Amino acid sequence: MSLRHAILGFLSTTPASGYTLGRKFADGAGAMWEALPSQIYPELKRLDELGWIEGDVDESDQLKRRVYKLTKAGRAALQEWVESDDAEHPPERDAELVRFLFLDRSDFSFIRRHATRHREHYAKRLAHWSSERDAIADGTHERNVDRLAKEPAEKHGFITGMKWFAFEGLVKRAQMEIDWADDVLAWLDSLNDSKLNSPLPKGARTSGRRPKEASKEPSAAKAARAR
Repeated sequence: MSLRHAILGFLSTTPASGYTLGRKFADGAGAMWEALPSQIYPELKRLDELGWIEGDVDESDQLKRRVYKLTKAGRAALQEWVESDDAEHPPERDAELVRFLFLDRSDFSFIRRHATRHREHYAKRLAHWSSERDAIADGTHERNVDRLAKEPAEKHGFITGMKWFAFEGLVKRAQMEIDWADDVLAWLDSLNDSKLNSPLPKGARTSGRRPKEASKEPSAAKAARAR
């Protein structure tokens, strides 16, 4: 995944100026990819040079911004990436959890601060992502409305379902992070600010048992086989 593909994906639904893209991506472009305007403008120039996007000056705009849209080649490049088999997950880079690995030497106040900040961060994201997800479901999500307007009505349910699942995944991730922070804070409270003879967290008492290997068989296939 790269910023290039995120921009192509955004423009595949809605033509936009560099200013609009910068504003949307600063807010996560629907939460999927965050980028700064200083990163977006150079990428727009490269995409224009590749012939994957084209821009026209918006004469109705007082600042005469250039509005970009996908070309046929750009749409093909996006589709090729979407359907490629090399969609590996990026390496994990979680600075907050790295801090947690070494916070055992710190005072309880510092540990609580990190857990509380983590919770607050994901609580804000949960609210935002839930709002996006619900707007898709009730038909008020601006970009999904634009997408559906370009497709036959019989495809609307499938398109909307795919968009809904993308945001539902983000909602569930955020809730998991909030639950994790709540567990940390509850455990810290149970210790009464003492690191001596601390009981293990409740989940750690059973997590040492070797879990059964997760089945690679899709749940639908398992259900059919059971019948």
